Amino acid sequence: MTVTCWMHLLLFCLCCHHEIQPAGCKPLWMSRQFPCDVTSYNTTQIKFDCRGRRLQAVPLGITSNATELDLSENVISNISADSFSNLPSLTLLDLSWVNKNKGVIIAANAFKNLTKLRELSLIGNCLNEIPGNLPRSLEILDLSNNQIMFLDSSSYVGLTNVKQLLLTRNCYMWSPCGRSVTIMEDSFAAMTELHTLDLSFNNLTHVPKGLPQSLSMLILASNMIQYISEYDFLGLENLKVLKIQGNCQRCHNAPYPCVPCQNGSLAIHPEAFHNLTQLETLNLGGNSLDHLNPSWFERLSKLKQLFLSFNFLMKEITQESTYLKYLPKLERMDLSFNFALKDYPMTVNLSKEFSNLKALKTLHMEGLVFQNIEPGTLEPLYELKNLTALNLGTNFIIHSDSTIFSKFLNLKMIYLAENRLYPIPGKSPSFQSDGYNQRSDLSYAPLLRPHPKDFLYELSHSLIKKECFESGRVLILSSNNLFFISPKQFEGYGNIACLNLSGNGFSAALNGSEFSSLPNLTYLDLSFNKIDLAYGNAFKELQKLQVLDLSNNPHYFKAFGVTHNLNFTRNLPALRVLNMSHNYIDTLTTKQMYSKSLTELQFTNNNLGTLWKERDGSYVMLFTNLTNLTILDISYNKISKIPDEVYEHLPCNLIKLRISHNSLTDFKWDKLQPFHQLQILDLSYNALPNVTGINSNVTLTLTFLDLSHNHISHLDSGFLKGAKSLTTLSLNKNRLTIINQSTFLPTPESQLQTLFLQKNPFQCTCDSLEFILWIENSDLKIPRLTTEVTCATPANQKDKVLIYFDINQCVNDNEAFLSYILTNLFIIVFMFVATVSHLFYWDASYVLHYMKAKLKGYRTLNSSDGVYDVFVTYDTRDPHVSEWVMKNLRVKLEEEGEKHLPLCLEERDWPPGVPLVENLAQSIRYSRKTLFVLTEGYVKTGVFKLAIYLAHQRLLDENMDVIVLLMLEPVLQHSHFLRLRRRLCGESVVEWPRTAAAEPWFWQNLRNVVRADNQPSLCSCAIETCILLDPLPETQSASLVTGGLLWLEAASVLIAFADMADKPDVSEVTTFDKTKLKKTDSGEEHTANQRKRREKKENLFYLILLHRDTAVFHEGGEDVTGSHSCSTMKLVSVSLLLPYVQPKTYAQSIFLALCFHGSRQEILAFHTFTHDQRDCSVVQRSKFIRLSEQFY
Repeated sequence: MTVTCWMHLLLFCLCCHHEIQPAGCKPLWMSRQFPCDVTSYNTTQIKFDCRGRRLQAVPLGITSNATELDLSENVISNISADSFSNLPSLTLLDLSWVNKNKGVIIAANAFKNLTKLRELSLIGNCLNEIPGNLPRSLEILDLSNNQIMFLDSSSYVGLTNVKQLLLTRNCYMWSPCGRSVTIMEDSFAAMTELHTLDLSFNNLTHVPKGLPQSLSMLILASNMIQYISEYDFLGLENLKVLKIQGNCQRCHNAPYPCVPCQNGSLAIHPEAFHNLTQLETLNLGGNSLDHLNPSWFERLSKLKQLFLSFNFLMKEITQESTYLKYLPKLERMDLSFNFALKDYPMTVNLSKEFSNLKALKTLHMEGLVFQNIEPGTLEPLYELKNLTALNLGTNFIIHSDSTIFSKFLNLKMIYLAENRLYPIPGKSPSFQSDGYNQRSDLSYAPLLRPHPKDFLYELSHSLIKKECFESGRVLILSSNNLFFISPKQFEGYGNIACLNLSGNGFSAALNGSEFSSLPNLTYLDLSFNKIDLAYGNAFKELQKLQVLDLSNNPHYFKAFGVTHNLNFTRNLPALRVLNMSHNYIDTLTTKQMYSKSLTELQFTNNNLGTLWKERDGSYVMLFTNLTNLTILDISYNKISKIPDEVYEHLPCNLIKLRISHNSLTDFKWDKLQPFHQLQILDLSYNALPNVTGINSNVTLTLTFLDLSHNHISHLDSGFLKGAKSLTTLSLNKNRLTIINQSTFLPTPESQLQTLFLQKNPFQCTCDSLEFILWIENSDLKIPRLTTEVTCATPANQKDKVLIYFDINQCVNDNEAFLSYILTNLFIIVFMFVATVSHLFYWDASYVLHYMKAKLKGYRTLNSSDGVYDVFVTYDTRDPHVSEWVMKNLRVKLEEEGEKHLPLCLEERDWPPGVPLVENLAQSIRYSRKTLFVLTEGYVKTGVFKLAIYLAHQRLLDENMDVIVLLMLEPVLQHSHFLRLRRRLCGESVVEWPRTAAAEPWFWQNLRNVVRADNQPSLCSCAIETCILLDPLPETQSASLVTGGLLWLEAASVLIAFADMADKPDVSEVTTFDKTKLKKTDSGEEHTANQRKRREKKENLFYLILLHRDTAVFHEGGEDVTGSHSCSTMKLVSVSLLLPYVQPKTYAQSIFLALCFHGSRQEILAFHTFTHDQRDCSVVQRSKFIRLSEQFY
C-alpha cells in the first residue's frame, strides 16, 4: 500500500472521529473554504455573494445553476474568457470595483456564454471602452466611474434589449480628465428599449443627439451644458423624468469646486420642453437661473415635482409667477437657497400664483433669508388643503407669528430649525429689528449640515425622526435662540404632538408650566441645551408624553453643589422612552428613579463607575423602581466593576441590557439568573479576560450575546451549554488563539446560528486542526470567515486566513507522513540497538572475537594446573575492604558470568592454625593469578611485601607473571615498580572507577585480566629488575633505572614490533577469556620463515642487551667498586634476561664486557652467579669460570 493510500485512510478515520465528511465528499461551494455566501431564495434563484472577500480571481466552485454573482470590491485584475463559461444561468453579475478602482483586463469573450444575463455592473474599473461581445439579453448596464471618453454607434452593437444605461462620473471635478466625454450622434439609436439614461458628471457640453424615443428618464446633471435648444429633447414624448441641474452652478458659497458659466446662467430655449408632455419630474436646480419662462411649463401639465433650488429666483417667488398656473398637479416644490445676494429683507411674501398649486403637498423654502414671518408671508398657501409639510429652515428668521400656522389645518410638519427665533415672554413686547435689517453684506452658506461629496441640488437629508413624524403634528424649533420657554411660545401652532427644541441653549429650571399649551404632546426633544432639573414639578403638565430626550445637557450635571433631581419621572405616567445620555452624571440628589411606565432608558456617556464605587451603596437601587423597564443602555459609563448589590437591584423585566464601552474586568454571570426575559446582552468594548461561569448561569432566554472587543483568550468547553436560545454570538476582536472543538459542542437544544470571530490572533498550527475541522462540518454562519478570521502566529502564517490553513501538513501530507514513519522507525531501531548493546554487548563481543579467533586458528586450552582461579589478598583488618571483597568482588568473579575455578579468600579458604607465610605461599602457588587489592593501609603492611615477593618468586621459578594489581585507592604513585608495570603491562593494573557509570566496564576488564594466560613476557623481566632496585638508595638506583630500565623499555617495544606478525591483535585478546584458546599446531612445528623471524628477534634482543649491559656495568664501575652486593645486583638484573636469549652468547658477551670494564670483584661475582643459574649447562659454567680465572 502506498503512502498516499495510507494518508487517505488516516484522513477518513479523522473525518469519522469528528463526525464529518471529507471536503472531497461535498461540493466545493458547501466547503467553509469557499469564500462566498450562498443564498437560495427559491429553487430558481441562487445568489453567490463574494463581495469584499479579497479575491484575486473568480473563485472555483460556483455552481452552474447560479443566477446572481456579486464579485464587487475585490482585487481581481484579470477576467479571462473562461471565468464565467460554466455559468449559463447567470442573470445578475456585479463586477463593481472588482480591482478596487484599478485597471481590469477583461477578455473579449468573457461574457459571451452568459446568454441569460440581464444585469451587468462594471462600476469603477478604469475601463477606456465598453467591453465587446456583451450578451444580447442584457437589460441593465452600469458603466459609472470609469474612463470612457468616446461613444459611437459601434459601442453598443447588439444591445437592443438594454433598458437602463448608467454612464456617470467618467470625467468630472473629482475625477478630472481635462476634456469632456464625446458622444456621437445616434450612439444610442440601437437601444430601442432604453428607458433610463444617466449621463451625469461627464463634462458634457451639449445634449447628445439622436436619443432613443423610448426614454422615460434622462439625467444630464452636473455637466457643462450651457444651452438647451428646442431640438435637444425632440422626439422624447415618453420622457417622465428630466434632471439637468448643476450645469451652470451658483458658485457663491458653494461647498464644492465650482466653475461659473460664461453666460452667467443656463440658457434654455422657450420651446425646449414643448414636446415633453408626459414629464412628471423636472430638476432645474443649480443652474443660476434668474427667471422662469412660462413657456417652459405650458405643456408640462402632468408635472408633479419641480426642483428650483440654488438659483436666483427671488423675484419669481415673490412677484408674478405666471408659470405656476400651468402646474395644477404639482405635489412637491423646492425653492431653497434662492436668496438675493447682499439682501436681508424684513419678510418675503409669496406670489399669489402659489394658490394655484392645489395638489401641493410639500414646499421647501430653506435659505430664502428674511427676518419675519408675517400674515402676508404665507398667505397664498392658506387655501392649499393638501399641504402637509412646510420647510422654512435656515432663513435666519427672528420673529414668527405663531397664529399664522393655525390657518394650515392639514399641515403636519412645520420646520423652523436653524433660525433666530427668540422666546416669547408672558407679555409680548413690540418687536424691534434692532438693526438686523442693516445686514446688507451678509453671505449665507447654502446648508449648515455636511454635504455629500457630489451635490445633487435636492433636499435629501431627513428633517425629523421617523418616530416624531408618526406621532402627529410636528413642530421643529431646533437651533434657534429660545434661551427660555414660556407657555405662550407655542400658542397658535395647533395641536402639536412632537416638539423639537434641541440646540437652543436655554438654561431655565423647568417648573411644570412651560408646556401647558401643549397638552397632547407625546414626543419632546430637549437635547443639546442646559436643562436645569432642580424642581420636582418639571414636566408635570405633560401627562401624555411618551418620549423625552434630555441627552447632551451636561451643563448643570457637571456643576458641584447643585441639585440634580430625577424625580420628574414620577410626573410622567405615560413615559415610555427616556434619553439621559451624554450628561456626564457622576452625582445625583435623587438616589432612586421611579416610573411604572418607562420601558426604555438610554443612560450612556455618564459616570456610573463613580456612582457605583465600592463600599458606597447610595446608588445601587438607582434603577430598581423602574418596574416596567425592558431596555437599559449604560454604555460609556467608565464602569470597571459592577457591585453585587447592583445586579440584585436591576429591574428583572429587562429584555435588552447594553454595558458596552466600559472597563469591566469581571462579570458575575450567576447574577443573570433572575432575568428571565433577557434576550440581548451587550458586553462589547470591555476588558473581560474570560467567560468563566457562563455555561450554567446564563439565562435560557438569551438570544444575542456580544462579547466583542474584550481580552478573552480562552473559552471553556461547552461554555454556552446553558444558553439554549442563543442564536448570535459575537467574539470579534478578542485574544483567542485556539478554540477547542468541545467549546461549541452541538446539542439538540442549541439554536446558535451566527458566530462572529473576526480579528482574533488565531494560531495557525496543527493544534487548531480540530477547530478547523469543526468549522468545516458546522452549519453555523461565520461572517467574513474567508477574509477577517486570520492568523497571527506563526510568523509565516501571519495575516493569512485561518480556514485556508493547509491541514494536509497535519493529516494528509505524504512527505510528512513518510518522515514521521522513518523518524519513528529510526528511533525504535536506535533504542533497540542501544538496549541490546547495553544488555548483551559482551556476549556479542565474545561471539564476534571467538569467531575471529577461530578463523585465525586459535583453539581451546585445557589446563588444570591450579586449584583456585585467583588468590585475592587484601587488608583483612579493614572491615569496609573485607565487605567489598566478599559482597562485590567475590560475586562478580565467582557467581556472575562464566563459571571458573573459585577464588581463594583468606577469610574463607585459609585453614586455621597454619602459619601466615605457609598460607600465603600455598595460596599463591595453587592459584592462577594473585590479585592485590591495594589500599593506603594495606601497602604499608609486611603481609603485602611478603605476598608481593612470593608472587614474584613464581616469576623466577616458573617464568609466569601472576600479579594483578587492583587499586581500590590511589597508592604507590611514585613507585618505580608500579610506574613501569603501568607502562609495559598496563592490563595488570586495574583502578576502581570514579563514576558509577564505568563500573560495568571495570568488572569486565578485571575478568579479562584475571582469566588471561600466565605466559612469560618482557614485562616480567622489567618488573623483576624494578623490584630488586627498589630497596636501593635512590642515589644508587637512579642511574640504573635511567640507564638500564630505559633500555628494557626500548627492547620491549622493538620486540613487540618484531613479534607482532606471530600474535593476534591486542584488542582481540584483551576483550574475552584467553585461557580458553591456544595456538593450534600446524603440522610442522618450526617452518623456515618462523626460524628466520625468531633469529632476527634474538639477534636484535642480544644487540640491545649487550649494548645496554655494557653501559650499565661501565657506569657503575667506579661508584660501586667494592660493593659485592651491588655488583651482584647488577649481574642478577642482567641475568634476568637470560631466558629470552641464548645463554652462551649472552654470558660470553657479559664476560667480555667485564674484562674490559669491570673490576675483579665484579668478575668473581659474575662467576659465582653463573654457577647458580640452572639455565646454564655445566659445560657453559666451567667455561665461564676458566675464562674468568685466566683473564683475571
